[in-house]
Amino acid sequence: MNENIWTAQAVETAVIEDNSNLEIILSNYFQTFIERLGEYEINIQEITTTELLTQKILEGIEKLEVLRKEFISVVKIFVPSDNSILKQYLPRFFDNLLKFYEEKGINLYAGTGADVLRNDHYRFFNQFLYISLTSILLENKCFETLKSILHAKYQVYDKAYQILRDVNFIRFRTYNYTLNQFLNTTSPKRISVTADYIRNYSVPSEFEKLIKADILLYYISLWYHIDKIFNASWFPELSVYNRDEQILPYMKSRTYFEKAKVLFGVNTVEEYKKLLEDTRENPDWTGMYRIPLVQTGLLYDTVGSVE
Repeated sequence: MNENIWTAQAVETAVIEDNSNLEIILSNYFQTFIERLGEYEINIQEITTTELLTQKILEGIEKLEVLRKEFISVVKIFVPSDNSILKQYLPRFFDNLLKFYEEKGINLYAGTGADVLRNDHYRFFNQFLYISLTSILLENKCFETLKSILHAKYQVYDKAYQILRDVNFIRFRTYNYTLNQFLNTTSPKRISVTADYIRNYSVPSEFEKLIKADILLYYISLWYHIDKIFNASWFPELSVYNRDEQILPYMKSRTYFEKAKVLFGVNTVEEYKKLLEDTRENPDWTGMYRIPLVQTGLLYDTVGSVE
């Protein structure tokens, strides 16, 4: 597909001109975007030292950051009006993204072998992109669109077991050994170098929203986890920077709750509270990650109390 035609600028122009082919243009842009990711694949046969591999991964992170910002800029074109086109095409985008990784032999599970480590720049990109997208959709109250990607199910082929495995958004976050282990050389060590990198790539006001989005992804993963063998839940690394007990503070508004409840698969405040009451949280988090309990972070005591 010609990446010189299906660009972010082409999508923006189509929106401005009210082009009747907007859906085709956006769909082709998303597919071209995925294909461009292949330019940053690291050929392990060309790597002679661990230092060179680390260098290539860091270069890949820097280059892929340009693509992340571009992708978010395209999404921002549609979110002010909560355009249903995103609800339709974003789940398809992530399905195709997983297929791309699979076809390229890009293993997304964490590990320390060179053939797995060579994908750490993709792991960082996936994690940062998903948190950023969640944050933007939350900020603009695009709850139906956010639901469409958080509740979507995908299938990937597990070569080790030679079976198709059901996965969901949790697949886009795995531990990054290059950042959190091999580059974590300060004394004392950083809690999460991945979180540090995301913070460095973000403006302060944006980063505060990313923290909350990351923790919300963890909460949602407690109810919608599929791949129980490798990734039982989304790990919110940005919570190391969290200072707020309320993750969705506007949930106390009845109007906000009525719009946001689709994320939780409930219809009433009573059902919402029952969901929080029945939630089994992960008991293994270290105290250095500041993750409010679900009932605290999602305003169990005051949800829907303000008209």
